[in-house]
Amino acid sequence: MHKFAILFSILLAIVAYYLNSEIIFEIAKLFSDIFISLLKLISLPLVFLSIVSTISGLKDSIEIKVLVKKTLFYTLLTTIIAAFVALSFYLLIDPARKNFISNTIGSINSNNHSYFSYLKSLIPSNFVQVFLENNMIGSILIAFLMGGAIVSLSKEKQDILHQIFSALFDTLLKIAQGLLKLVPLAVWSFITCFLHELKGGSEFYSLLWYFVCIMSANFVQAFLILPLLMWYKGISPIQTLKGVMPALTLAFFSKSSSATLPTTIDCVQNKLKVPKKLSSFILPICTTINMNACAAFILITVMFVAEMNGCAFSLSEMLIWIFLATSAAIGNAGVPMGCYFMATSYLMSMNVPLHIMGLILPIYTIIDMFETAINVWSDICITQIINKECNSET
Repeated sequence: MHKFAILFSILLAIVAYYLNSEIIFEIAKLFSDIFISLLKLISLPLVFLSIVSTISGLKDSIEIKVLVKKTLFYTLLTTIIAAFVALSFYLLIDPARKNFISNTIGSINSNNHSYFSYLKSLIPSNFVQVFLENNMIGSILIAFLMGGAIVSLSKEKQDILHQIFSALFDTLLKIAQGLLKLVPLAVWSFITCFLHELKGGSEFYSLLWYFVCIMSANFVQAFLILPLLMWYKGISPIQTLKGVMPALTLAFFSKSSSATLPTTIDCVQNKLKVPKKLSSFILPICTTINMNACAAFILITVMFVAEMNGCAFSLSEMLIWIFLATSAAIGNAGVPMGCYFMATSYLMSMNVPLHIMGLILPIYTIIDMFETAINVWSDICITQIINKECNSET
């Protein structure tokens, strides 16, 4: 029934597009903004509580170290592979040699997003400020510190605090499950807004090869690399995909892996039967640092824009960019337009003119939708793999 409601929402969005009414578009924009705001409202405390409740319930610090080590290993592995695949497709397609970019495009305004300043700002100096500024990585840092401190307390105090944080976490999950009932309405509003924004993308076809390059790299990562990794570990990619389709759908239309987190946790726990102590620990971390598609976008975009402006990369520099794109992806906050600003930040640090980024902006909406879904899919795959390994070790 839920699937039919979503399909009906898509059809209504197409009808709304052809009606071409500004009032309908304004209503759709209002609903989409409200839905994203509601999801983001619970996402940060959900991440914080999930990590604290999970760590506080672990038996010893060794168990925590094992989970963190496995999560970081597979995050780095899949992100580096994604960047390498992106570089391979960039060299194969070579979009910068397709002379289809107009030189009359004006430069776009861009805020000075210094990558190192960004990293510095993630380290919290105030407990309350972290939540006021929606500092995801800062909240995770505090959650780790608090969870680790709780584990070091006496068993009686640890049990009490664990029950409190677990109850708060379960309460937020109930709220998240209630919000999921609004998904059909949200899908209608997202698609209606998307179709309306697409009207201004007159330069879409001039960036065809750039678009093909990014999408090819992302599709290979999502439908070949990650499934092969799961298959190697004895996990069915098809069954996994079926179980998490609601989360991937929401990620696709919301363009925010952070906002999708409550749905992702719900699907992984209830459909894939991954234990709560694993899913609620691994997924929030992956949502923040595991950005496979973002690494691909940053690498291809930086090299494409730089080469279009006369820059050249040696083979060694290209290999270095695999790790630069990986580090930028890990530092990305998992919010809409995050990858775009990261790529812009790198280009600004290289003193590369940004006028071509103005061409990319209209089609970034499409790219961002696919990237977010692929990032969430990667989070789920890593969670499945770690769950399989933990079951094998017990």
